[in-house]
Amino acid sequence: MATIVLKLVGQLKNDYIIKSSSIDFKIPDLKKCLNIKKITDEEFSKIKFISNGSTLNNYEDNLVTLEQPEITIYMFVTDKILIEKLISNIFSFEENISINDTNTPTINLCKDPDFLTLLRICIEKPEYFNKVANYITNGNISYKIKMIIKEEFTYHKELNDMKTILLNINICRNDILLMSVLQYFEGNINMSLRYIISNTQ
Repeated sequence: MATIVLKLVGQLKNDYIIKSSSIDFKIPDLKKCLNIKKITDEEFSKIKFISNGSTLNNYEDNLVTLEQPEITIYMFVTDKILIEKLISNIFSFEENISINDTNTPTINLCKDPDFLTLLRICIEKPEYFNKVANYITNGNISYKIKMIIKEEFTYHKELNDMKTILLNINICRNDILLMSVLQYFEGNINMSLRYIISNTQ
């Protein structure tokens, strides 16, 4: 078990203590812990970390060792806005964080079969990602779709094809709406699907 004690230079606030189950704790691990507290990578780069009189800038070095399982790190910051954010997000709280907590959201996310399906598709067929994104983001345009009566409808084959596609992605809409959209887009299933999907969000 390793302990990292963070102190904000020039501020009379509580120390912030990080508990790590592993001695293998490096600067990237420290960054992850601060990310959890809403400190961005850009803000992290503005902080000078000092320990034992030396600046910590080697991302490969362990911050703690078996011989020294606890380390005190001083955070030197000149940006007043960032100082206020650090105090508000980190040093005003008494609770501490475990490095294991940085893994919990990822582990829980990877238990979701829908997320795993999406991840698998993005890896195996990355070209689909942009196509799906286009359906969601590019179809949300303020078209004035006029509801029609059945007798005016002329795209019956396209209607059946589109209903099958929508059924496969668990989207159900009444026939009059689907007919009206298809009629408006002159039987173009691509544009009709984009309209229906984007207005489902």
